[in-house]
Amino acid sequence: MTALDKLNPFTKKASLEPQIIDLDAKSAVTIFTAIAIPRDNPKEVMGAVDLENYISQAIWKLFDRCRREAAERLEVDEVDLLLTDARIMRVKVDGEEVINPHGFLGRELELLIALTMVRREKFEEGATPFEGGSLRAYLLARRENLDQAIYVGLDRKNTTIYGITREKIAYLSEFDWGINNIETAIANEFELTPDIAAALYLRYAAGTLSARFNKKMEQIFYASFNTLINGLVMSIKNFFGLHEDKLPPIYLYSPFPVPLSVYRKRFTFDGKTIRLIKPAALDLNEFLREEANEIYRELNQLAKRRIKWLMPTE
Repeated sequence: MTALDKLNPFTKKASLEPQIIDLDAKSAVTIFTAIAIPRDNPKEVMGAVDLENYISQAIWKLFDRCRREAAERLEVDEVDLLLTDARIMRVKVDGEEVINPHGFLGRELELLIALTMVRREKFEEGATPFEGGSLRAYLLARRENLDQAIYVGLDRKNTTIYGITREKIAYLSEFDWGINNIETAIANEFELTPDIAAALYLRYAAGTLSARFNKKMEQIFYASFNTLINGLVMSIKNFFGLHEDKLPPIYLYSPFPVPLSVYRKRFTFDGKTIRLIKPAALDLNEFLREEANEIYRELNQLAKRRIKWLMPTE
């Protein structure tokens, strides 16, 4: 943006907003989880110094608890894991949600924290990196008011699965399967070049093929797509609540076209029916405009100050 643009009152404000860098689950880890901090003096009101100390404790407690697992997932040493963002998304005092805990009495302060760690080489000064799948799962949970659900993120090469509860967004697993697998199956079946196979798949996904050819493409598609279903089943078998008769809702997000039959079809495992739900569009930058970012602005400023020592210096 030029200096003239900045002076122009008609320049869109959105252009001045930071934009989220959407990283995959092998480049960044974004955790949403509640951390409880017990208070030594529950009959004394919480002051500014107390809050800063509690926030510091909560961030360190969460980082210390998760950094080994995060480093293993990102395949780096812990020293190459950077804590790049921490923000408060919800505050409770003795189980009751509050906007500002300053001046409250209570035995326990609970903070829902969004913590982001990235591989050192993925960090860019001034950027706002997050694990895109985790953020989409969070935004979906907020928008749909979900108590529990499963979020499946699909891309060209991989499928990533998250568990959603009121208290956290949990990374469950990731496996090698994506749109590329379908295009490869089509190319092999008809002996086509990758480009032609990709174009043919787009026509199938759009439903513009003849009925006879569509039936053949459907066989190829679901023979490959069953790999995703099998991976999903393996990932969610230990997710709580699966002992119940009904599975939690399962959302499938894909930035690439998939045939609508995916969302109409019923899959089964262990006598339970799996139905995939298509979420409405999810804009990651909505996260930066979350009401919590404004409500807890002062607390988040404290949180960001507490992680600066982990940021790279020139």
